[in-house]
Formats: sequence, C-alpha cells, structure tokens
Amino acid sequence: MALTRRDVIQRSALLGLPLLARPRALEALALPSAPFRGNVVVNVFLRGGADGLNLVPPVAEGRYYDLRPTLAVPAPGSGEGAALPLDATFGLHPALAPLLPMWVDNSLAIVHATGSPSDSRSHFAAQDAMDRGRGGQTSDASGWLARHLSTHATGNTSPFRAVAIGTAVQKSLLGQVPALGIADVAGFTLAVAGAEVQRVRSAMAALFADPAALLDGTTALLFDAMDALGTGVPEPGEDYPTSSFGTGLRTLAQLIKADLGVEVASVDAGGWDTHAGEAAELQTRLADLAAGLTAFSADLGSDLGRVTVVVMTEFGRRAAENASAGTDHGHGSVMLALGAGVNGGRVWTDWPTLATDRLYGPGDLAVTTDFRLVLAEVLAARAGHPEVARVFPDWTVPAPPGIFRPGWEGPLVRRRLDRG
Repeated sequence: MALTRRDVIQRSALLGLPLLARPRALEALALPSAPFRGNVVVNVFLRGGADGLNLVPPVAEGRYYDLRPTLAVPAPGSGEGAALPLDATFGLHPALAPLLPMWVDNSLAIVHATGSPSDSRSHFAAQDAMDRGRGGQTSDASGWLARHLSTHATGNTSPFRAVAIGTAVQKSLLGQVPALGIADVAGFTLAVAGAEVQRVRSAMAALFADPAALLDGTTALLFDAMDALGTGVPEPGEDYPTSSFGTGLRTLAQLIKADLGVEVASVDAGGWDTHAGEAAELQTRLADLAAGLTAFSADLGSDLGRVTVVVMTEFGRRAAENASAGTDHGHGSVMLALGAGVNGGRVWTDWPTLATDRLYGPGDLAVTTDFRLVLAEVLAARAGHPEVARVFPDWTVPAPPGIFRPGWEGPLVRRRLDRG
C-alpha cells in the first residue's frame, strides 16, 4: 500500500530524536568521504540559575558567612562538608571534589563574578539572551554557536558539525547551519524495520523534495546521520551517572570518538533553581555535574586534547539566604572551563566582594566579567574563529584575558567510519 503524506509525517514523529534546526537542500547533505577532525567546543548550560557563591565560595570573606548563616559552605579544614581549598580567597564545594585533579593539573579554570549585563531575573529572558550571546533581549533569532559556525568556514559538511544533546535543539544552535538533535545514540533511528525503512526513505524524499517544504533537508540530514551511526560508534569507556546529563555526555563522547565531524555541541543540566532546601538540592546537582564531567573527560582519552568545555548559567543567586533555607534569583555567578587549552588552576576574577556597598541591585553578587568575554576567547583560541566580533555584533570584544591558550587545530582528515 502506498504511503500518504499523513503516513510519512506520523512515522517521522516516531524518530527517536527531535527535528533539526534550519534544514538545508537535499543535494548538499551527503556525508563527506572523510569527516573533518578538529577542535571541539562544548557548552554546558546549568538551567535554573546556579548558586555561584556556594559552588565556589569566597571562604576568606567573613561577609559571606554573615549573609548565609545556615547555607554557607564551611571554611576549609572546619570538618565534614567543608570547602576544598583553591587559593587564599576561594574554596570549592565538596560535592565537586572529583574535579580537583583537573584543577591540580591546570586543566580546570574558574571565572567568578561573571554573567550577563542584563539585570533580568526571568529564567526565560536571561537564558534566551545568553543562548543568543547577547547582552539582553534581541530580535535576532540566531544563537552564538550558530553564528560562530556560519561565519567560520572550515569546509566541514558533516551532519554532526553542530550537535544538540537532549530532547530539543538549544537556542545557541539556531541559525544558518543546521544542528542535529540527539538524546541517545541507541535511540537514533526510525521506528520501522526491514524493507519498510527504504519505503519510508523514498516517500519522505519524494514528498518533501520541494526546498520550501517544512521537512525538506531535515529528512535527508536525518538519514545521513542514521547512516553514519548505523555502522556503530565506540562504546562508552566510563561509568556515567544515570541522569539525563550523564546520558547526554556519554552520547556526546561516543560521537566525538567516532570521528563524525563534531565541531560544537550543547548540553543542558536542569534543576538549579534553589529557592528552598538548597543545601541538599545543590549537593545532588553538583555531584551529578562533577561525575558527568569527570566521566566525559576520562572517556574521551586522547581526544580530550581537542575538546574544551565551558559551563555557564543564566544568573546567580541572592547573596543572602532566604527564610526557606534557599536563595532567590540574583545576578553574578561562576563559569567553568575545562579540557584542552585551559589556563587552569586559577580563579579568574575581578572580585567585587560582598560588602554592602558593592552588591548589585537588591543584594546580588555584581558581574565584573561579561560572559561573552569567555565565549569569545574560547571561540578565538580553541575554535580558531578569526573574527569573533561577527559572533557578538552588538558588543565590542575586549582583549582576551588569557583563560585559554591559543591552539586551533584545523579540521584534519582522519580515518573514515566504514559505512559499507
């Protein structure tokens, strides 16, 4: 029986992955004979507003303990649950202890008192601005990672050039270059089998061959990607946490190790809106974050030398704890950078202190480092973008602070997966 347009659309919905951002022409979607292999930038977004003051507490500042009599992380050496010493001013939340080896070998850097110049306390507005790499609301729908790819030609035509890990394509990847959404390698397939697969392929190609059609290009990109994964990818080499964040990083590591041409990727970790009962919630979230990042780093093996991870959040929390043993929406927070080319073992900050006259707005940690400074430098130093001002067009890009060592390794041709 012939497949109708309704049949194809319904079957398309059975794909074990979300649709893609901005489809392109069918004829341009063939997999390259040898995927490019270069540096990879991974953006981890902590959705919900992570409490930077407890992730990396200013343990030498008495004001921190005054503002948080029950929530402050105890000073290093003060017993169970104490902060891990980083330098004379800052400590690390004990749940992040698995990251300490990276700190010691200088592959983990912390940027404190960082965030957006926007003072929005709305999760939606603040996340939207940061995903788009803007200082506030904008009519430009493109994301910062998408603009990076569209203004930095590497010759990479792989469908895996931009990868959105999760159930939706992050706004940072929306733009002219299509982003492939994938939650799990094992589920990246059509929910049909045998001869019916080819029938669905042919029907989709025929029905959506018009460049103006909604699924034109998207379906071809899906099939290209499934062809690539159909030969198998490396099995995970580490035990990842069973959370969606851990599963996402495991999937991303498989794609990177398979030499499929990944250049940028975005991974989300939710649940950071700690208005009440923060101590227990943060312990769980940070343990998951640390376990995921350490498993990812170990799993990559030698490939870690070309992967740089930047962790950020839309805003921090109020400096003072609230009556519900939590913290409310604030302003400044922290960013983490780890992996290849990071000048680590250092807290990069122009620390504003928590003195009353130095707090921002109703009582927040001030932002002294624009988050875009970190993003601009990682794109220039690690992703080789020659003109990052094109990625952040509404902002004058300052001189890079030196958080990353320049070391762009262009997309070098390596082995090709045997696609039969």
